[in-house]
Amino acid sequence: MNAIADAAGVGVATVDRVLNRRMPVRAVTEQKVLEAANRLGYRFAPVMPVHGESQTAQVKLRMGFILLSQSYSFYHSLTDALRQETQPLHPAGSEPLFYWHDIDDVAAVVASLHKLAEQVEVIGLVALDHPLIRHAIESLSRQGVRVYALFSNFSPCGHAGYFGLDNQKAGRTAGWLASHLLHQPGSVGVLVGDHRFTCQESCEISFRSYLREQDSRRRVLEPLKTHESIDGGYHATRQLLEEHADLALIYAPCGGIEGVIHALRQQPQRKVALICHGPVKDGELALIDGSITVMIRHEIEDMARQLARTVQQHHADSDEHFSQVTLPFEIITRENL
Repeated sequence: MNAIADAAGVGVATVDRVLNRRMPVRAVTEQKVLEAANRLGYRFAPVMPVHGESQTAQVKLRMGFILLSQSYSFYHSLTDALRQETQPLHPAGSEPLFYWHDIDDVAAVVASLHKLAEQVEVIGLVALDHPLIRHAIESLSRQGVRVYALFSNFSPCGHAGYFGLDNQKAGRTAGWLASHLLHQPGSVGVLVGDHRFTCQESCEISFRSYLREQDSRRRVLEPLKTHESIDGGYHATRQLLEEHADLALIYAPCGGIEGVIHALRQQPQRKVALICHGPVKDGELALIDGSITVMIRHEIEDMARQLARTVQQHHADSDEHFSQVTLPFEIITRENL
């Protein structure tokens, strides 16, 4: 294993993970390890599985998900990706369960957590970092239910892991983009779904921090809430346009972008740049016509694949360690569609 690690340029622990399937690794890393082993002339006797299946392939578990309202297209795509990637993990005749709630319906989220805990072993959750939600997660974790935060993390509450962006990096990237787009004086608006949504809070703070460092005279407005809805995005954007005649740019790391786009299109004479997170329904058309200037796009399918793979592996190994999987994002403009 030491020889293979040296030849592949990786650690011995990584070689162990690849050869003994202890933990998932990136496909490119796995390939490097296997190629190094072949070059060195090593051949590995396969571990004999029971009934012709690998240990992880035998793992069957039931999963449930609590996501935000399907009125935002992002969660349509997320639902489809999660269903496709986690269905094979389920026993025959069962399928992943889904609940959808408005972002501020804390009581409904807590009720759904307890309902799912009676039916599944694993829960994926998109929700606010609210004390009642954390209390429920802690209670379910003590019962043996593994709860994973998706896209927005929680303060420590016994949850099993986090799958999402490095939101500080995403926010500072948006700040860098804004500093290169803003060539004239003007204020900058920020939209968030809710102030307890930690992913967006971190994005906003990091965006504001970058502009404070690089353009200290630029006025960054206090954030307005969209409540992760199209209607909320529309009304928040209208408020920005009506109250700030010098509005030059909006940063929206939130849901409800379709509403933001609609409000901007209603005033084509106002040239306001938009940096948003996605994907968004008809987002490519909005990039092409200039309604969106730059999109920071989540890789939803990749998140669903990594979640399914990690959960399966941890369940097979009875691994109780906290899993933090940082996902990549793409920077999309009309020119690289």
